[in-house]
Amino acid sequence: MSTGTQPKPGTRKRLAHIDAMRPVKQAAVISTHTLVFFAPLATSSAVVGLIMLTRFSRDAFLFVSACMLTYSYKDTETFRLGHYFKRRFMSVGVPYIAWTIIYFFYTSLIPVKHFPFYSVTHSKIFSLAGWHYFDHLFLTGYYHLYYLIVIMEFYVLFPLFLTFVRRFSSWHWVIVLVALAWQIAYGALLDSNHFFIHLSGVQQTRLITSYPIYLVGGVIVALHLDEIHDWIVSHARLIVTLTISFGVVAEVLSYLDRYAWLPYYLRTGTYVYSPTIVPFNIGAIFCVYLLGVHLVSPKRSERTRAAVRSGSDNSYGVYLSQMLWIPFLLRVRNHFHLHLAWGVAVPLALILVYFLGYLFTAIVARTPLALALTGRSRATWDSFLPRRHEPSNERRGDTGDGPLEVVYE
Repeated sequence: MSTGTQPKPGTRKRLAHIDAMRPVKQAAVISTHTLVFFAPLATSSAVVGLIMLTRFSRDAFLFVSACMLTYSYKDTETFRLGHYFKRRFMSVGVPYIAWTIIYFFYTSLIPVKHFPFYSVTHSKIFSLAGWHYFDHLFLTGYYHLYYLIVIMEFYVLFPLFLTFVRRFSSWHWVIVLVALAWQIAYGALLDSNHFFIHLSGVQQTRLITSYPIYLVGGVIVALHLDEIHDWIVSHARLIVTLTISFGVVAEVLSYLDRYAWLPYYLRTGTYVYSPTIVPFNIGAIFCVYLLGVHLVSPKRSERTRAAVRSGSDNSYGVYLSQMLWIPFLLRVRNHFHLHLAWGVAVPLALILVYFLGYLFTAIVARTPLALALTGRSRATWDSFLPRRHEPSNERRGDTGDGPLEVVYE
């Protein structure tokens, strides 16, 4: 696997509807975290139910990342592994290291009452305890950065797995069904007392074994993307209806989670791998796909499509930087005693966090720190404002979400 056809570096044809999924997916991620920080999680079943529904964003991230990576390499007969791993490291590994360092220093600051609400304590950072804390962050991924750990695990195994699914090309849907069965059984057994391996919540979220249907499904979908695209678009109403139905069922089970008579394998609550939420997660991913198709339709205005492209280009940086803004907004709220109802505070925080992340990314992407902090190549200041007349099939370099890049020959 050391020689063979290789996609030309720096050329990539945008799949506009896939690009349009990125800002929607990031908004869902941020909504989960703003609910955690700004809503009464411990006392409100409604908040728990909303978080359960917004968590599909993690699975969508993994699904789309696997799908787009496979789409990039589906016509590649063999891999130049050095080139492959270099590209993957630059798009995900470098941002992971950079943001782990940033969050290490950020979370080591001491909260104070006056602006900017934090102060530096050198003895806490530059100490043996500080080193152990950094080591923990690097190995487990700070808060939301564990997504990148999972996708890096997938990158390591991807060449072998792609070879496998190509070899058994007539068994693709059997492979998907096996992955689905694994996903359901994993969620049912891992939380029971009968499973022979006990994994902590942190360990579960960091292993690719927790996400088989989303990663395997992404690979298989990419190999049949045209046919599946047509099927999704032609069955849009059915998909939306089923997704809503699955969501209602999950919400009912979430409410019933308080009763001891409910079997453990039907419980949802805060258990992120409950098998009962899998149908909704899959349906929600397809619904976001349909929304992406809608947003880039020729029927949309040029202004709308330009805004969607700009949101897509900056979405990776929004995701990476979001946990700078959420704790900061929480400190500001507490400082000024702005205790709004969570139904108001959460949407407001979502808008502010997304805007701050977008503005931060748009600026940093035009500096030498672009690759490390935003996962994209450095852009020009002339492109700071969205362009309304950008061709939809323009070939360009790595300017978008690193894990979602599409490379064409």
